[in-house]
Amino acid sequence: MLFMIGIEKPTTDQMAFGAVVPVFSDLGYGCHSAADEEADILKNTKTAILEMAEELLNDGLLLSELDQGYKDYSNEYPEFKRWIALEVDIETFKPVQHRLNITLPKPQLIRIDDFVSCHKEYKDRSVFYLLLPVS
Repeated sequence: MLFMIGIEKPTTDQMAFGAVVPVFSDLGYGCHSAADEEADILKNTKTAILEMAEELLNDGLLLSELDQGYKDYSNEYPEFKRWIALEVDIETFKPVQHRLNITLPKPQLIRIDDFVSCHKEYKDRSVFYLLLPVS
């Protein structure tokens, strides 16, 4: 997917290169990155994009909302003088189901089934496993 990246050059030796990805702001999120060396800014921004794409998915938004292609943000972000279109593969975040077989003791399975039958937010046993907190 193509992302427009605004790059801000440091004005002093004590500052870093900055980057903004405005498409996330359009959705109510922020996506910024920084790097001490200019050569690292695109790599760091790509990492930030991947992390924010995962956050959007976790919040229930669709990745297709990020697909805005080329867009001129220079008027909205005048401090960013250079704009680059960066291609980032976010296909790995698209949900793909995989079948998984597990073995549980029968008493535990009965407890899970009883719990699911009393809690309608779980459609079935599989949804229960998906929504378990990760420790």
